[in-house]
Amino acid sequence: MDQIRQLLESLSLRHKISISIAALAVLGGLFWLMRSQDNRDFTVLFSDLSADDASSVVARLKERNAEYKLSDTGTSIRVRSAAVNDLRLELTAAGIPKSGRIGFELFDRNNFGITEFTQQVNYPGALEGEMERTVAGIDEVEFARVHITPPKDSVFEDQRRAAKASVMVKLKPARKLSAPNVKAIAHLLASAVEGLTPDAVALLDVHGNLLTRPPGTSEPDEVLNQSLLAYKRSLERDLRAKVNATLEPLLGPDRFRAAVAVECDLQQSEQSEESYGPD
Repeated sequence: MDQIRQLLESLSLRHKISISIAALAVLGGLFWLMRSQDNRDFTVLFSDLSADDASSVVARLKERNAEYKLSDTGTSIRVRSAAVNDLRLELTAAGIPKSGRIGFELFDRNNFGITEFTQQVNYPGALEGEMERTVAGIDEVEFARVHITPPKDSVFEDQRRAAKASVMVKLKPARKLSAPNVKAIAHLLASAVEGLTPDAVALLDVHGNLLTRPPGTSEPDEVLNQSLLAYKRSLERDLRAKVNATLEPLLGPDRFRAAVAVECDLQQSEQSEESYGPD
């Protein structure tokens, strides 16, 4: 120790600063290496969670003294890779979380003991989770829940079942899904699920309002009102053009103003018919 103390006292201030910086760099490198190795041992347990579900999951993990880490501003929770499967089964059996679904990361871990039947059972749930994330990525949507009924084949026609899907969305405050958005969601699911057609997708919001129109039903009142308004404006535009064409040669351009208001009554109609005999 005396020799080390004498060596340090014999060094100049510049050498002492250089040695201190080198020592701090080595310690920092070791800390970063240990931290990165520790992070690689964590796997996503659930992602895209709501605040209530994230708090419920964290509370259950604390009860089990399980190590966890939060990411993506608290919407994703990661746990030790060795315990991820057990924790998923335990939390799912307890009904936690109510939002947020496991997507295709369910198949990330290589489990050589898993059977083809188990994979077929897990696939629809994983697909539902991926579809929920995709639908929730739409700007107007805050939260989405997807349920998919896969098709059922049978040699008997009356026992065959086509694929169906239902989607419930929670919209962001003061936002509304337009008709093109609704059609886009239906076609999105139809493209991802084998045997599913856009007409077999039911979309509703958290207030119970059906956003899709079942096949074979009449158009909603809102669509009819928009069509009537467009037809009314078209008639007014044509009649105003005819009035302008009549008065402009007599009064000159920009010497008059014409306005037309049309009242449309689609409940009544007139029909003219002329019949001609074979002779």
